[in-house]
Amino acid sequence: MSEETLQAIENCGAAEMPTAETCAIAEITEAEYWADAEAQRRYRIGKLRTKLEMRQAVIKMAKSGNPQMVKVYQDFIAENAADMPPTKTPDGEDGGEFDGI
Repeated sequence: MSEETLQAIENCGAAEMPTAETCAIAEITEAEYWADAEAQRRYRIGKLRTKLEMRQAVIKMAKSGNPQMVKVYQDFIAENAADMPPTKTPDGEDGGEFDGI
């Protein structure tokens, strides 16, 4: 696929558009999309870029004292807690809760 087509796919991902609509805008078939690993990667990158930008905005508002955004931020923390592996002590024992870097 051309870089122009891949950029259109990434932009659609960033706009959280469904893949069928993304394919229409990029002027490709859904079969072409699903057969192209780079197209799928660029769509996901677009989605993740928007997710990052939204989280950064929420964090900024939470830091400024917006109580609704503090709650959303706390939800992010809880969501990400499952992604954190348990900490280990230098001798390999379970260190329990995350105790900083």
